[in-house]
Parts: sequence; structure tokens; C-alpha cells
Amino acid sequence: MRESTRIIANTLAKYGQSLFGLFATLFSARWILQALGETDFGLYGVVGSIVLLLTFLNGGLQAGVSRFYAFSIGRGRTLPKEQAEEELKYWFNTAFSIHSILPFLIILAGWPIGEYAIQNWLTIPPERIDASLIVFRISLVTAFMNIFTVPFTAMYTAHQLITELAVFGILRSMFTFIAAWFLLQVQSDRLVVYALYMMAINAGIPLLQIARAFLKFPTCRVSLSHMYNRAYFRDLFSYVGWKMFGLTCVSFRMQGTPILINLYFGPQVNAAYSIANRVSMQAATLSSAMTTAFQPALTDMEGRGDRERMLETCLRACKFGTLLVLLFAIPLMIEMENVLTLWLRTPPQHAAILCQWMLAMLIVDKITNGHMLAVNASGKIKYYELVQGPLLLSAMPIAWIFFHRGESPAYMGFALFISTVMYCVGRLFFCKHLLGLPIRKWMRSVLIPTLLTSSISALVAYIPSLGMEASFTRLVSTTLLGCGVLVIMSWILLFSKSEKDYLGTLLKRMKMKVLPA
Repeated sequence: MRESTRIIANTLAKYGQSLFGLFATLFSARWILQALGETDFGLYGVVGSIVLLLTFLNGGLQAGVSRFYAFSIGRGRTLPKEQAEEELKYWFNTAFSIHSILPFLIILAGWPIGEYAIQNWLTIPPERIDASLIVFRISLVTAFMNIFTVPFTAMYTAHQLITELAVFGILRSMFTFIAAWFLLQVQSDRLVVYALYMMAINAGIPLLQIARAFLKFPTCRVSLSHMYNRAYFRDLFSYVGWKMFGLTCVSFRMQGTPILINLYFGPQVNAAYSIANRVSMQAATLSSAMTTAFQPALTDMEGRGDRERMLETCLRACKFGTLLVLLFAIPLMIEMENVLTLWLRTPPQHAAILCQWMLAMLIVDKITNGHMLAVNASGKIKYYELVQGPLLLSAMPIAWIFFHRGESPAYMGFALFISTVMYCVGRLFFCKHLLGLPIRKWMRSVLIPTLLTSSISALVAYIPSLGMEASFTRLVSTTLLGCGVLVIMSWILLFSKSEKDYLGTLLKRMKMKVLPA
């Protein structure tokens, strides 16, 4: 399969899985909020954020493992088959040895820290502290499984088998949806039962992925002779060390946000943020369909030494990734109050404005996302992470200043947006300095066409709001108008001639397969 065809196929598979997950989450979140109530719903979000904060190291290792797998596969195309497989086997066993020890270390360190925070730091009703402690311990088991499976799941991504990962993602969404419905029937402590449901799903699916990887990839074999190679450990931790610094900042930003909100406004506002975060995460998951497909391909190109093609593909990732976000972000941002009312009946206060800020943040992020993928593929991340991490983390002190002055919770979204803009500007300069990608080329081929396309689409999509009352009919009208105009204007303004020619050829091939002569 051609590289470009594989990227499109993987994107469509991941996008389909993400759409399924979005609808499953939209329906299940309503049941979960109804079953738990605002206080317990907010508590689950803030307690879960502690566990994620403790597992930030795993994020760096996962990024490093995926990168070195894909780079090895790309370099292996120029080597004899036996030598290429031997190198990949070393990378797998190096990753496996690390991820066999890391979960135990994290639990030993994180257990007392998390319990102390719940009992002495966070704003939690006294009668819910015991339940929160149980949820925290259950979440640690889930985190254990997620860390342990990284050496296996990274192999799917490195081999660009995104379709198989999409199938596992659909299974996870299906079981989560079913668990949300069953939660309404539970008579005991629903917060604890919900945590148990999530543990069963988030531990069971990874076990299936491990079994499938063992059968699919011959290099997924534990071998003591390949496990403790000093050179591979050094290369992996050199990359991961800097990546971990950046991801530590990201982790404190993501998980510190609900904690900061909790300290100033309590668990009720945490419920509003949890709703906004769910919407943002599902939107990010939809847009990450493109990222998931492009990252291993870019790393493969860099491994083969094809820098010029890699940079061209990086700009396409910016362009198509932003387009995928705009397809649902434009109607959602216009109809957010309407959507939340239709979805939750009585949404928490501040949820709508927080959702809008987080969607705006996501659009800004995706318009330079290809630059981040290109830097990761090159492996030149030392100074990138040293500068970019603190830029993202700056959202916390900015929000603290707002809250200290007595501003509303909505300013959390504004703080996140400001820091994201600074972060994305940094991406442009680093990609120019490290890889030679001109900023003007990005502005000409991505930024200006995207601004024109999105502005025209948003103006047209806003027309139903001028003459119709808030309703499902208005939501459908806004969505159809916004998406329709966005697709047309993208074809006219956003796609280059070569991209139009390729998409036209691909559509003809698909038509011939579906409707053969």
C-alpha cells in the first residue's frame, strides 16, 4: 500500500472510531451525571486527575518507544531483513524491561501521595472521603495496566496498523456505554461501582491487545539476551528524559487544572469542567485520528533520510488536522448552550463557556500540530521541550492570578487558550530553526487559507441562530450549513492542486471498487 493511501486509510479508520466514541460518550455522560450527581461526578474527575498526574513518566516512555520503533522500521527498509528484525527486537525488549518495573515504582510512590492529597488537601465533603480513597486505589490498578501494555500497543502504531487499534477503541467505547446504562440500576455506592466498571474495561481491553500483538508481531517476544542492552537504554532515556520534562509540564497543566478549580470553587464547578473536558477530549480524539496516522509515517520518512518529503507531509498534517477539528468545532461553538441543554437537560453552570474556550484552544493547537510531529520524528527535542513545556504550564499561574482577583471559573479557559497560543508560536520557530521549515511557507499554505475558510463557514453557520429558537432543528441546520460550506471552501481555498488531484484519483478508485463496471 502506498504511503499516502495508508495515511488516508488509517485516518478514516481512526476517525470512524472517534466518531463512534464521541456519540457513545455524549449519551453515556448524561447517564453518568444522572447516576452520580454533580458532586460525585466532579469528585471522580478530580480523583482520577491525581492518578494521571502520578503516571506522567509513562507518557514520556510511550512517546519514546513509539518513536524508536517507527524509526527502526524506517531504517530497516535499507538493511537486510534479519538485521532489521534483530534491531526491532532489541527495542521491544528494552521497552518491556522498563515497563515491567515502572508500574510498581509508580504505585509505591504514588499511593501515599494521593491518599494524603485526598484526606488533607482537596475540597471533598467529609462523608465522601472514604469513597474517594477507594476510587483512587481502583484507578491505580487501571494505571498499572495502561503502563504495562505500552511496549505492545506501541508496536501497532509503529507498523501503522491504526485500523486494528481503532477496533479496540470501538470495543472500549461500547463497554463504557453499557457500563453507564447499568450504573443507573445500581443501588449501592455508585461512585465506587463506576470506578470498578472503568477498571474492568481499561484493564480487559489492554489484555486483548497484548494477546493480539503477541500473535501478530514476531518481534514481540521476551528475550533475556535482548533485554538489557546499555546502548538501547541510553538512546531511549536520552530521548525520554527531555520528552518527560515537557510531558511533566503538560501533566501538571492538565491535571492541575481541576485541582486548582477545586481549591477555589469546590466540586460543583469541577463538574462543569469535567463536562467541558469530556467534550474537548472527544473533539481532540477526533482530530488525533490524523495525528495517529501521520506520526509513524513522518518518523519512517525521517528514518529513511527523506527530510524534504517529511516536511511537506508535516504541513499536510497541519492542514487536514485543522479541517477535521473545524468540521465539528464550528457548529459546536455556535450552538454550545443548545447542545448542552439537549444533552444534559440542566448542564452545570459555566460548562458552556469552558467548552467554547477549550474548542478554540484545540483549533489553535491543530493548526501547528504537524510541526510538533516533525520535531518528534527528528529526535531533536532537547531545547524544544525545555522551552515549550513551561509555555504550556504558564496556564496555571495565569489562572491563579485571575482566580486570586476574584474572576469567574470561565477565566480558566481563557488562561489555557493564552498559553496554547504562545506554545504554538514556539512550534513555528523551533521547526524553522531545527528542520529548516520556513514560517512564511506555513502561513501561505496553511494559516491564511484556514482563516478564510473557517471565517466564511462560521458566518454562514450562524445564520439559523438569527431567526430560529434554540432547538434540535436549529442545531441540525447549523451543522449542515457549517460543514457543507467548510467542505466547499476547503476544496476551493485550502487544498493545493496536487492534493485535489490525489483526492480525485482516490475517489475514483473507491467508486470503481464499490460500483465496478
